[in-house]
Amino acid sequence: MGQTLRRYLILDRRFFASLLAISIPIALQNMISFGVNMMDSVMLGSFGDVAISAANVGGQPFAILMSLGFGLSSGGGVLIAQYWGRKDTASIRKVMRISMQLVFVASLTVTVICLLIPETIARFYTKDEAIVQAAVSYLTLVVFSYLPYSISNNYMMSLRAVEQVKVSAVIYAISFFVNVFFNYVFIFGAFGAPRLEVRGAAVGTVIARCSELAMVLVYMYRREKVVGFRLGDCLHRERDLLPSYMEHSLPVLGNEMLWGVGFSMISVIIGQISSVFMAAYSIVGILNQLAFVTLSGAANGAAVITGKTVGEGSRARVQKVANTLLLLAVAVSVVNCVFLLLVGPLFLNFYHVTPETREAAASLIRELALLQLVIGFDVTCIVGVLRGGGDTRFAFYNECGTLWLIALPLGFLTGVVWKMPVTVVYLCLRSDSVFKSIFSFFRLRSGKWIRNVTVREMSPQQEQTTGSFAQ
Repeated sequence: MGQTLRRYLILDRRFFASLLAISIPIALQNMISFGVNMMDSVMLGSFGDVAISAANVGGQPFAILMSLGFGLSSGGGVLIAQYWGRKDTASIRKVMRISMQLVFVASLTVTVICLLIPETIARFYTKDEAIVQAAVSYLTLVVFSYLPYSISNNYMMSLRAVEQVKVSAVIYAISFFVNVFFNYVFIFGAFGAPRLEVRGAAVGTVIARCSELAMVLVYMYRREKVVGFRLGDCLHRERDLLPSYMEHSLPVLGNEMLWGVGFSMISVIIGQISSVFMAAYSIVGILNQLAFVTLSGAANGAAVITGKTVGEGSRARVQKVANTLLLLAVAVSVVNCVFLLLVGPLFLNFYHVTPETREAAASLIRELALLQLVIGFDVTCIVGVLRGGGDTRFAFYNECGTLWLIALPLGFLTGVVWKMPVTVVYLCLRSDSVFKSIFSFFRLRSGKWIRNVTVREMSPQQEQTTGSFAQ
Protein backbone atom coordinates (compact mmCIF):
# COMPACT_ATOMS: atom_id res chain seq x y z
CA MET A 1 0.00 0.00 0.00
CA GLY A 2 2.79 2.39 0.96
CA GLN A 3 4.68 1.68 -2.26
CA THR A 4 1.54 2.30 -4.33
CA LEU A 5 0.94 5.64 -2.62
CA ARG A 6 4.55 6.69 -3.21
CA ARG A 7 4.06 6.21 -6.94
CA TYR A 8 1.48 8.99 -7.01
CA LEU A 9 2.06 11.08 -3.87
CA ILE A 10 4.87 12.76 -1.95
CA LEU A 11 5.11 11.22 1.52
CA ASP A 12 8.41 12.82 2.52
CA ARG A 13 8.23 14.68 5.85
CA ARG A 14 10.54 17.38 4.53
CA PHE A 15 8.03 18.14 1.79
CA PHE A 16 5.22 18.66 4.29
CA ALA A 17 7.48 20.67 6.57
CA SER A 18 8.36 22.95 3.65
CA LEU A 19 4.70 23.29 2.65
CA LEU A 20 3.62 24.14 6.19
CA ALA A 21 6.48 26.63 6.57
CA ILE A 22 5.06 28.54 3.61
CA SER A 23 1.33 27.95 4.04
CA ILE A 24 0.90 28.62 7.76
CA PRO A 25 2.31 32.19 7.73
CA ILE A 26 0.21 32.97 4.62
CA ALA A 27 -2.88 31.50 6.28
CA LEU A 28 -2.10 33.52 9.40
CA GLN A 29 -1.76 36.64 7.28
CA ASN A 30 -5.12 35.94 5.67
CA MET A 31 -6.66 35.27 9.07
CA ILE A 32 -5.48 38.67 10.21
CA SER A 33 -6.98 40.30 7.11
CA PHE A 34 -10.20 38.42 7.81
CA GLY A 35 -10.14 39.66 11.40
CA VAL A 36 -9.89 43.25 10.21
CA ASN A 37 -12.81 42.84 7.81
CA MET A 38 -14.90 41.03 10.41
CA MET A 39 -14.30 43.72 13.04
CA ASP A 40 -15.25 46.39 10.47
CA SER A 41 -18.42 44.47 9.65
CA VAL A 42 -19.37 43.87 13.29
CA MET A 43 -18.69 47.46 14.33
CA LEU A 44 -20.65 48.87 11.41
CA GLY A 45 -23.34 46.23 11.95
CA SER A 46 -24.42 48.08 15.08
CA PHE A 47 -25.59 50.91 12.79
CA GLY A 48 -27.87 48.66 10.70
CA ASP A 49 -28.19 47.35 7.15
CA VAL A 50 -27.28 50.62 5.38
CA ALA A 51 -23.88 50.92 7.06
CA ILE A 52 -22.95 47.31 6.26
CA SER A 53 -24.04 47.65 2.65
CA ALA A 54 -22.30 51.02 2.23
CA ALA A 55 -18.95 49.61 3.33
CA ASN A 56 -19.47 46.71 0.93
CA VAL A 57 -20.29 48.99 -2.01
CA GLY A 58 -17.52 51.46 -1.14
CA GLY A 59 -15.08 48.58 -0.92
CA GLN A 60 -15.76 47.26 -4.42
CA PRO A 61 -13.06 49.38 -6.15
CA PHE A 62 -10.55 48.02 -3.63
CA ALA A 63 -11.63 44.49 -4.53
CA ILE A 64 -10.81 45.28 -8.16
CA LEU A 65 -7.49 46.86 -7.13
CA MET A 66 -6.66 43.74 -5.13
CA SER A 67 -7.33 41.59 -8.17
CA LEU A 68 -5.16 43.84 -10.31
CA GLY A 69 -2.32 43.84 -7.79
CA PHE A 70 -2.64 40.11 -7.16
CA GLY A 71 -2.52 39.45 -10.89
CA LEU A 72 0.64 41.51 -11.42
CA SER A 73 2.31 40.10 -8.31
CA SER A 74 1.28 36.50 -9.00
CA GLY A 75 2.39 36.75 -12.62
CA GLY A 76 5.80 37.85 -11.41
CA GLY A 77 5.65 35.18 -8.73
CA VAL A 78 5.46 32.45 -11.40
CA LEU A 79 8.83 33.59 -12.73
CA ILE A 80 10.31 34.32 -9.31
CA ALA A 81 9.46 30.87 -7.91
CA GLN A 82 11.05 29.11 -10.87
CA TYR A 83 14.13 31.36 -10.78
CA TRP A 84 14.30 30.57 -7.07
CA GLY A 85 14.51 26.89 -7.98
CA ARG A 86 17.63 27.84 -9.97
CA LYS A 87 18.89 30.23 -7.20
CA ASP A 88 19.07 33.06 -9.76
CA THR A 89 18.58 36.09 -7.48
CA ALA A 90 19.73 38.61 -10.11
CA SER A 91 16.80 37.67 -12.36
CA ILE A 92 14.48 37.70 -9.34
CA ARG A 93 15.37 41.35 -8.65
CA LYS A 94 14.66 42.22 -12.28
CA VAL A 95 11.22 40.61 -12.12
CA MET A 96 10.45 42.43 -8.86
CA ARG A 97 11.44 45.72 -10.49
CA ILE A 98 9.00 45.25 -13.36
CA SER A 99 6.22 44.07 -11.06
CA MET A 100 6.59 46.99 -8.64
CA GLN A 101 6.62 49.58 -11.42
CA LEU A 102 3.41 48.22 -12.94
CA VAL A 103 1.67 47.93 -9.57
CA PHE A 104 2.51 51.56 -8.74
CA VAL A 105 1.02 52.84 -11.99
CA ALA A 106 -2.08 50.68 -11.63
CA SER A 107 -2.85 51.69 -8.04
CA LEU A 108 -2.31 55.38 -8.79
CA THR A 109 -4.71 55.14 -11.74
CA VAL A 110 -7.45 53.46 -9.66
CA THR A 111 -7.01 56.07 -6.90
CA VAL A 112 -7.46 58.99 -9.31
CA ILE A 113 -10.55 57.43 -10.95
CA CYS A 114 -12.21 56.84 -7.56
CA LEU A 115 -11.56 60.42 -6.49
CA LEU A 116 -12.99 61.83 -9.72
CA ILE A 117 -16.23 59.80 -9.97
CA PRO A 118 -17.05 58.23 -6.57
CA GLU A 119 -20.83 58.67 -6.87
CA THR A 120 -20.92 57.15 -10.35
CA ILE A 121 -19.07 54.13 -9.00
CA ALA A 122 -21.45 53.74 -6.04
CA ARG A 123 -24.56 54.01 -8.24
CA PHE A 124 -23.20 51.27 -10.45
CA TYR A 125 -23.67 48.84 -7.55
CA THR A 126 -26.93 49.99 -5.97
CA LYS A 127 -29.97 52.21 -6.54
CA ASP A 128 -30.61 52.82 -2.83
CA GLU A 129 -29.86 56.53 -2.27
CA ALA A 130 -28.99 56.11 1.43
CA ILE A 131 -26.43 53.41 0.61
CA VAL A 132 -25.00 55.49 -2.27
CA GLN A 133 -24.34 58.55 -0.11
CA ALA A 134 -22.80 56.52 2.72
CA ALA A 135 -20.66 54.55 0.25
CA VAL A 136 -19.34 57.77 -1.35
CA SER A 137 -18.33 59.15 2.05
CA TYR A 138 -16.43 55.90 2.73
CA LEU A 139 -14.82 55.62 -0.72
CA THR A 140 -13.46 59.17 -0.88
CA LEU A 141 -11.40 58.50 2.24
CA VAL A 142 -10.38 54.86 1.83
CA VAL A 143 -8.80 55.52 -1.61
CA PHE A 144 -5.79 57.01 0.17
CA SER A 145 -4.92 53.52 1.39
CA TYR A 146 -4.64 52.10 -2.14
CA LEU A 147 -1.09 53.18 -2.99
CA PRO A 148 0.63 52.17 0.28
CA TYR A 149 -1.27 48.86 0.25
CA SER A 150 -0.24 48.07 -3.33
CA ILE A 151 3.46 48.73 -2.75
CA SER A 152 3.72 46.74 0.48
CA ASN A 153 1.54 43.87 -0.76
CA ASN A 154 3.52 43.50 -3.99
CA TYR A 155 6.79 43.34 -2.10
CA MET A 156 5.54 40.76 0.40
CA MET A 157 4.00 38.60 -2.34
CA SER A 158 7.33 38.61 -4.18
CA LEU A 159 9.08 37.46 -1.00
CA ARG A 160 6.60 34.57 -0.72
CA ALA A 161 7.92 33.17 -3.99
CA VAL A 162 11.41 32.89 -2.45
CA GLU A 163 9.98 31.24 0.69
CA GLN A 164 10.23 34.34 2.90
CA VAL A 165 6.76 34.40 4.39
CA LYS A 166 7.14 35.06 8.12
CA VAL A 167 7.71 38.78 7.70
CA SER A 168 4.32 39.32 6.06
CA ALA A 169 2.56 37.52 8.93
CA VAL A 170 4.31 39.75 11.48
CA ILE A 171 3.55 42.96 9.59
CA TYR A 172 -0.11 42.09 9.08
CA ALA A 173 -0.44 41.09 12.74
CA ILE A 174 0.75 44.53 13.88
CA SER A 175 -1.43 46.17 11.23
CA PHE A 176 -4.45 44.26 12.53
CA PHE A 177 -4.22 45.86 15.97
CA VAL A 178 -3.56 49.28 14.44
CA ASN A 179 -6.64 48.93 12.20
CA VAL A 180 -9.00 47.65 14.89
CA PHE A 181 -7.91 50.31 17.38
CA PHE A 182 -8.34 53.26 15.03
CA ASN A 183 -11.56 51.83 13.59
CA TYR A 184 -13.00 51.73 17.10
CA VAL A 185 -11.75 55.24 17.81
CA PHE A 186 -13.19 56.87 14.70
CA ILE A 187 -16.31 54.75 14.12
CA PHE A 188 -17.64 55.32 17.64
CA GLY A 189 -15.83 58.57 18.51
CA ALA A 190 -13.81 57.11 21.39
CA PHE A 191 -11.17 59.04 23.42
CA GLY A 192 -12.53 62.39 22.26
CA ALA A 193 -12.19 61.64 18.53
CA PRO A 194 -15.03 62.60 16.14
CA ARG A 195 -17.72 59.92 15.64
CA LEU A 196 -17.47 59.22 11.90
CA GLU A 197 -19.35 55.86 11.68
CA VAL A 198 -18.84 54.52 8.11
CA ARG A 199 -16.13 57.12 7.38
CA GLY A 200 -14.36 56.07 10.56
CA ALA A 201 -13.77 52.60 9.11
CA ALA A 202 -12.07 54.24 6.13
CA VAL A 203 -9.82 56.35 8.37
CA GLY A 204 -8.74 53.26 10.32
CA THR A 205 -7.92 51.45 7.08
CA VAL A 206 -5.76 54.31 5.77
CA ILE A 207 -3.75 54.47 9.00
CA ALA A 208 -3.24 50.69 9.00
CA ARG A 209 -2.08 50.58 5.36
CA CYS A 210 0.42 53.38 5.94
CA SER A 211 1.79 51.53 8.97
CA GLU A 212 2.21 48.41 6.81
CA LEU A 213 4.23 50.33 4.23
CA ALA A 214 6.45 51.85 6.93
CA MET A 215 7.22 48.38 8.35
CA VAL A 216 7.90 46.99 4.85
CA LEU A 217 10.42 49.75 4.15
CA VAL A 218 12.21 49.13 7.44
CA TYR A 219 12.45 45.41 6.67
CA MET A 220 13.51 46.04 3.07
CA TYR A 221 16.42 48.31 3.98
CA ARG A 222 17.49 46.87 7.35
CA ARG A 223 16.80 43.11 7.38
CA GLU A 224 16.21 41.52 3.94
CA LYS A 225 19.44 39.90 2.67
CA VAL A 226 18.35 37.05 0.36
CA VAL A 227 17.18 39.02 -2.70
CA GLY A 228 18.46 42.52 -1.98
CA PHE A 229 15.67 44.41 -3.78
CA ARG A 230 15.30 48.13 -3.02
CA LEU A 231 12.73 50.71 -4.14
CA GLY A 232 15.52 52.59 -5.87
CA ASP A 233 15.73 49.69 -8.32
CA CYS A 234 12.38 50.84 -9.73
CA LEU A 235 13.98 53.98 -11.13
CA HIS A 236 15.65 51.86 -13.82
CA ARG A 237 14.00 50.30 -16.84
CA GLU A 238 14.20 46.53 -17.34
CA ARG A 239 14.32 45.29 -20.93
CA ASP A 240 15.82 41.80 -20.73
CA LEU A 241 13.03 40.06 -18.84
CA LEU A 242 10.13 42.32 -19.81
CA PRO A 243 8.97 40.13 -22.75
CA SER A 244 9.09 36.99 -20.61
CA TYR A 245 7.33 38.78 -17.75
CA MET A 246 4.55 40.04 -20.00
CA GLU A 247 4.11 36.67 -21.71
CA HIS A 248 3.54 34.83 -18.46
CA SER A 249 2.00 37.66 -16.42
CA LEU A 250 -0.64 38.92 -18.85
CA PRO A 251 -2.75 35.75 -18.60
CA VAL A 252 -2.58 35.96 -14.79
CA LEU A 253 -3.33 39.68 -14.85
CA GLY A 254 -6.21 39.20 -17.26
CA ASN A 255 -7.43 36.33 -15.11
CA GLU A 256 -7.43 38.35 -11.89
CA MET A 257 -8.87 41.48 -13.49
CA LEU A 258 -11.72 39.72 -15.27
CA TRP A 259 -12.33 37.60 -12.19
CA GLY A 260 -12.25 40.68 -9.93
CA VAL A 261 -14.60 42.64 -12.17
CA GLY A 262 -16.78 39.56 -12.55
CA PHE A 263 -16.94 39.03 -8.80
CA SER A 264 -17.79 42.71 -8.46
CA MET A 265 -20.60 42.17 -10.98
CA ILE A 266 -22.10 39.72 -8.50
CA SER A 267 -22.63 42.70 -6.18
CA VAL A 268 -24.16 44.64 -9.09
CA ILE A 269 -26.67 41.86 -9.77
CA ILE A 270 -27.48 41.49 -6.07
CA GLY A 271 -27.88 45.27 -5.74
CA GLN A 272 -30.55 45.20 -8.44
CA ILE A 273 -32.57 42.62 -6.50
CA SER A 274 -32.99 43.99 -2.95
CA SER A 275 -31.19 45.72 -0.08
CA VAL A 276 -31.96 42.65 2.08
CA PHE A 277 -30.03 40.40 -0.30
CA MET A 278 -27.17 42.92 -0.41
CA ALA A 279 -26.89 43.03 3.39
CA ALA A 280 -27.10 39.23 3.66
CA TYR A 281 -24.45 38.82 0.96
CA SER A 282 -22.18 41.27 2.81
CA ILE A 283 -22.47 39.25 6.01
CA VAL A 284 -21.88 35.92 4.26
CA GLY A 285 -18.89 37.48 2.51
CA ILE A 286 -17.12 37.70 5.87
CA LEU A 287 -17.60 33.97 6.49
CA ASN A 288 -16.46 33.28 2.92
CA GLN A 289 -13.22 35.10 3.73
CA LEU A 290 -12.83 33.02 6.88
CA ALA A 291 -13.17 29.78 4.91
CA PHE A 292 -10.77 31.16 2.31
CA VAL A 293 -8.04 31.71 4.92
CA THR A 294 -6.88 28.09 4.92
CA LEU A 295 -7.51 27.58 1.20
CA SER A 296 -5.52 30.67 0.26
CA GLY A 297 -2.62 29.56 2.44
CA ALA A 298 -2.65 26.14 0.80
CA ALA A 299 -3.00 27.58 -2.72
CA ASN A 300 -0.17 30.10 -2.35
CA GLY A 301 2.02 27.48 -0.74
CA ALA A 302 1.19 25.17 -3.64
CA ALA A 303 2.22 27.83 -6.16
CA VAL A 304 5.63 28.31 -4.54
CA ILE A 305 6.30 24.58 -4.09
CA THR A 306 5.14 23.71 -7.62
CA GLY A 307 7.09 26.53 -9.26
CA LYS A 308 10.26 25.71 -7.35
CA THR A 309 9.96 22.01 -8.27
CA VAL A 310 9.51 22.87 -11.95
CA GLY A 311 12.57 25.14 -11.79
CA GLU A 312 14.62 22.31 -10.27
CA GLY A 313 13.86 20.17 -13.32
CA SER A 314 12.10 17.02 -12.11
CA ARG A 315 8.96 16.48 -14.18
CA ALA A 316 7.92 13.23 -12.47
CA ARG A 317 8.18 14.87 -9.06
CA VAL A 318 6.10 17.84 -10.23
CA GLN A 319 3.14 15.57 -11.03
CA LYS A 320 3.42 13.82 -7.66
CA VAL A 321 3.64 17.20 -5.92
CA ALA A 322 0.43 18.30 -7.67
CA ASN A 323 -1.41 15.12 -6.66
CA THR A 324 -0.37 15.55 -3.03
CA LEU A 325 -1.29 19.24 -2.87
CA LEU A 326 -4.75 18.70 -4.36
CA LEU A 327 -5.51 15.78 -2.06
CA LEU A 328 -4.66 18.00 0.89
CA ALA A 329 -6.89 20.75 -0.53
CA VAL A 330 -9.86 18.37 -0.66
CA ALA A 331 -9.29 17.45 2.99
CA VAL A 332 -9.20 21.13 3.97
CA SER A 333 -12.44 21.71 2.02
CA VAL A 334 -14.28 19.05 4.02
CA VAL A 335 -13.13 20.64 7.27
CA ASN A 336 -14.27 24.08 6.04
CA CYS A 337 -17.69 22.70 5.11
CA VAL A 338 -18.30 21.24 8.57
CA PHE A 339 -16.91 24.36 10.25
CA LEU A 340 -19.26 26.74 8.41
CA LEU A 341 -22.29 24.59 9.13
CA LEU A 342 -21.46 24.67 12.85
CA VAL A 343 -20.29 28.27 13.20
CA GLY A 344 -22.68 30.00 10.75
CA PRO A 345 -25.74 30.26 13.06
CA LEU A 346 -23.58 31.55 15.94
CA PHE A 347 -21.90 34.11 13.70
CA LEU A 348 -25.23 35.78 12.88
CA ASN A 349 -25.70 36.72 16.53
CA PHE A 350 -23.07 39.45 16.10
CA TYR A 351 -25.37 41.41 13.77
CA HIS A 352 -28.33 43.65 14.56
CA VAL A 353 -30.19 43.26 11.29
CA THR A 354 -33.78 42.73 10.21
CA PRO A 355 -35.32 39.23 10.49
CA GLU A 356 -35.50 39.07 6.68
CA THR A 357 -31.78 39.76 6.35
CA ARG A 358 -30.95 37.23 9.06
CA GLU A 359 -33.04 34.50 7.40
CA ALA A 360 -31.50 35.16 3.98
CA ALA A 361 -27.96 35.14 5.41
CA ALA A 362 -28.59 31.83 7.21
CA SER A 363 -29.68 30.21 3.94
CA LEU A 364 -26.68 31.55 2.04
CA ILE A 365 -24.28 30.31 4.73
CA ARG A 366 -25.58 26.76 4.32
CA GLU A 367 -25.05 26.96 0.56
CA LEU A 368 -21.56 28.40 1.00
CA ALA A 369 -20.68 25.50 3.31
CA LEU A 370 -21.67 22.91 0.71
CA LEU A 371 -19.83 24.79 -2.04
CA GLN A 372 -16.60 24.41 -0.05
CA LEU A 373 -16.45 20.81 -1.22
CA VAL A 374 -15.45 21.98 -4.72
CA ILE A 375 -13.98 25.43 -3.99
CA GLY A 376 -10.89 23.94 -2.32
CA PHE A 377 -9.92 21.88 -5.35
CA ASP A 378 -10.73 24.77 -7.68
CA VAL A 379 -8.64 27.39 -5.86
CA THR A 380 -5.62 25.18 -5.14
CA CYS A 381 -5.56 23.88 -8.70
CA ILE A 382 -5.79 27.23 -10.49
CA VAL A 383 -3.99 29.63 -8.12
CA GLY A 384 -1.48 27.06 -6.91
CA VAL A 385 -0.68 24.11 -9.17
CA LEU A 386 -1.48 25.40 -12.67
CA ARG A 387 0.06 28.84 -12.15
CA GLY A 388 3.06 27.43 -10.32
CA GLY A 389 3.50 24.96 -13.17
CA GLY A 390 3.54 27.83 -15.68
CA ASP A 391 0.16 27.03 -17.28
CA THR A 392 -1.19 30.55 -16.75
CA ARG A 393 -3.10 30.71 -20.05
CA PHE A 394 -5.33 27.71 -19.35
CA ALA A 395 -5.94 28.99 -15.81
CA PHE A 396 -7.12 32.27 -17.35
CA TYR A 397 -9.52 30.64 -19.81
CA ASN A 398 -10.90 28.31 -17.17
CA GLU A 399 -11.47 30.82 -14.37
CA CYS A 400 -12.78 33.73 -16.40
CA GLY A 401 -14.71 31.67 -18.93
CA THR A 402 -16.76 29.82 -16.31
CA LEU A 403 -17.49 33.01 -14.37
CA TRP A 404 -18.47 35.23 -17.30
CA LEU A 405 -20.10 32.66 -19.56
CA ILE A 406 -21.87 30.52 -16.97
CA ALA A 407 -22.18 31.94 -13.42
CA LEU A 408 -22.96 35.60 -14.15
CA PRO A 409 -25.54 34.95 -16.92
CA LEU A 410 -27.28 32.36 -14.73
CA GLY A 411 -27.27 34.75 -11.77
CA PHE A 412 -28.69 37.60 -13.84
CA LEU A 413 -31.44 35.49 -15.35
CA THR A 414 -32.53 33.86 -12.08
CA GLY A 415 -32.29 37.03 -10.00
CA VAL A 416 -33.15 40.02 -12.18
CA VAL A 417 -35.23 38.48 -14.97
CA TRP A 418 -37.01 35.51 -13.38
CA LYS A 419 -37.12 36.86 -9.77
CA MET A 420 -36.25 33.50 -8.24
CA PRO A 421 -35.43 33.00 -4.51
CA VAL A 422 -32.11 34.38 -3.28
CA THR A 423 -30.84 30.87 -2.50
CA VAL A 424 -31.19 29.87 -6.15
CA VAL A 425 -29.57 33.11 -7.34
CA TYR A 426 -26.60 32.76 -4.99
CA LEU A 427 -26.03 29.16 -6.02
CA CYS A 428 -26.01 30.16 -9.68
CA LEU A 429 -23.62 33.04 -9.03
CA ARG A 430 -21.14 30.68 -7.36
CA SER A 431 -21.61 27.76 -9.78
CA ASP A 432 -18.38 28.57 -11.64
CA SER A 433 -16.38 26.66 -9.01
CA VAL A 434 -18.09 23.41 -10.00
CA PHE A 435 -17.24 23.81 -13.69
CA LYS A 436 -13.69 25.03 -12.99
CA SER A 437 -13.00 21.93 -10.92
CA ILE A 438 -14.17 19.63 -13.71
CA PHE A 439 -12.12 21.34 -16.42
CA SER A 440 -9.03 21.57 -14.17
CA PHE A 441 -9.18 17.86 -13.36
CA PHE A 442 -8.90 16.88 -17.03
CA ARG A 443 -6.13 19.43 -17.62
CA LEU A 444 -4.10 17.96 -14.78
CA ARG A 445 -4.48 14.45 -16.17
CA SER A 446 -3.16 15.57 -19.56
CA GLY A 447 0.21 16.65 -18.14
CA LYS A 448 0.31 19.62 -20.54
CA TRP A 449 0.27 22.12 -17.66
CA ILE A 450 3.95 21.60 -16.70
CA ARG A 451 5.92 24.43 -18.34
CA ASN A 452 9.34 25.72 -17.36
CA VAL A 453 8.95 29.44 -18.07
CA THR A 454 12.65 30.18 -17.41
CA VAL A 455 13.99 27.73 -20.02
CA ARG A 456 14.74 30.50 -22.55
CA GLU A 457 17.33 32.01 -20.24
CA MET A 458 19.11 28.68 -19.60
CA SER A 459 22.47 27.65 -20.94
CA PRO A 460 22.61 24.76 -23.43
CA GLN A 461 23.81 22.46 -20.61
CA GLN A 462 20.86 23.44 -18.41
CA GLU A 463 18.42 22.99 -21.28
CA GLN A 464 19.59 19.39 -21.70
CA THR A 465 18.68 18.79 -18.05
CA THR A 466 15.14 20.15 -18.34
CA GLY A 467 14.53 19.96 -22.04
CA SER A 468 11.33 17.94 -21.74
CA PHE A 469 9.74 20.85 -19.86
CA ALA A 470 9.71 23.24 -22.78
CA GLN A 471 6.18 23.19 -24.12
